[in-house]
Amino acid sequence: MLEGLDAVDWRGLEAVGPDHPATDVPKVLRRIARADATTRPEAVERAYGDLQGLLLPLGRVTGAGTAALPFLVDLALDPDTAARPDLVEVLADLAHNGETGEAGAVDSGWEAAWQRQWPRLRTLFDDRDPLVRRAALRLIAGRTAPLLERWHQETDLSVRVTVLLALGEAAAAEDLTGSTYAEVRAVLDGVLHGENPVLRVAAVIATAPLDPQAALRASPMLLELLTDPALAPEFGKVWYTLDCEYPYDRNDVASWALQLLRLDTAVATSFVAGLAEAGSRIGDAELRRCALDEAWGLLVARPSAAEAVLPLAAGLLADPDDDVRYKAAHLLAVLGHRAAPYADRLAALLDDPGESQFFDGTVGDHARWALTRIGDPRALPDLVERLVAPYRDMQGRGYCISDPRQPDVADVLRPLHAHAGVLLPAVREALSDEVARAGWLVRDLREVLHAWGESPLLPGEPGPYPQPWEPPPMEPAQAEAAVLAYAADGQLHGKFATALSTLTRHGHLAPPVREALEAQRAADCRLSEYGDYRALLQDEEIRARIDTLLALP
Repeated sequence: MLEGLDAVDWRGLEAVGPDHPATDVPKVLRRIARADATTRPEAVERAYGDLQGLLLPLGRVTGAGTAALPFLVDLALDPDTAARPDLVEVLADLAHNGETGEAGAVDSGWEAAWQRQWPRLRTLFDDRDPLVRRAALRLIAGRTAPLLERWHQETDLSVRVTVLLALGEAAAAEDLTGSTYAEVRAVLDGVLHGENPVLRVAAVIATAPLDPQAALRASPMLLELLTDPALAPEFGKVWYTLDCEYPYDRNDVASWALQLLRLDTAVATSFVAGLAEAGSRIGDAELRRCALDEAWGLLVARPSAAEAVLPLAAGLLADPDDDVRYKAAHLLAVLGHRAAPYADRLAALLDDPGESQFFDGTVGDHARWALTRIGDPRALPDLVERLVAPYRDMQGRGYCISDPRQPDVADVLRPLHAHAGVLLPAVREALSDEVARAGWLVRDLREVLHAWGESPLLPGEPGPYPQPWEPPPMEPAQAEAAVLAYAADGQLHGKFATALSTLTRHGHLAPPVREALEAQRAADCRLSEYGDYRALLQDEEIRARIDTLLALP
């Protein structure tokens, strides 16, 4: 093993960096070769991490990579090598850098060295270990012909799923025609109508790059298979992709399928409703959570999804699972006045302490916010205290901008100007406490007071209060150009709202601008740059401004 390693002039090879000399490559290769069943997993993992640091600079293949290649292949082919799939991944990453690296970034001897080793590398596809065979698929990623060959020869289900998914992507990327394309479609169609249910789902997803309508046609089948309780655990055993180390579970696959169904919002919302119904029928809380997550994704992108999402979320407000109730209440909250028919159900949850696994706040917090959005006075008692209390001992707050998180305090209170008389004493008391503590919410609470037309300063505080920043005014011609630019590229520029305000003051709309605004108003997309609850708030605000503009002469 590793014969000839010392014959290489490692000192004369290019280093990746000052901390990664090429002379370290043989040392790391020997560490990997010595590892066996008694070696601690952390030591093996560290060795492979060191190997990647030495051989895989971003977008490059150095002379050390070329020199190391035959020894890497030796180790990959030896069944006694520890964590061989990891070694195959290093080979695949080297090959990727060799194919995509810019001129001068790939060692001049790399291509010839790879071609010399390819006959040996091909034997990895017939390895006894399916983990090695699956990792080796990255060596032929994007190449339809060898993937077709692997499909016809592979027997392990976990590898077959990976091959099938890669096959559809490769055939689409290569823009195939003729007999090879016909063979790919025959394979996919045969699997789609075959006996293995997991492969049938994979066939739908694999066909999508070639035929985007395929998932829409297969929606009933997808729903049936993805809600089968007996089948659910099987996805997590065999559903691997080329770019993910870990398997997809049933919910991950359902989410993937839904991305394909979004071509038709009606089909997508019907699919989500089917997930929720099945989750309730078979007692599967994970499936109900999945349905609400996907409903949220649809709602934050497509206004037309609201009609179907509303009853779905309302129907899960009394769910026994805390996370389900939390997400259902959040959905009703962002839907605002549409949720008014369910105000009594929301009011019954005001003291619900249920929490989500990953998000802050409680079911009661979201139910209270929903009632404020509806305009229901049952939300007002103790509202300010409940909003600010969590921040008193908070060291920090983390969230993903696309998640159904708890709203910021200012976003809850700012729209409640009509109830300022009731809420004002509590807001001032909270501001006083925050100022004394140098707390998180000083700016939020001052903004609320300013929005209500009240002084944002406490008694005795020196003034004047600095006004919130506003973008500079625009000329009407600039405003018209901003609206037309958005209509052309679909990107909501930061100055779009300012442009609408300018045009409103101008009091007149030119025909091209009116047509652009009418098209934007009719579009089934959120007029917002946000990905969380603010997407719906901003969308509401901008659509209201557009309505005002369209009423102008």
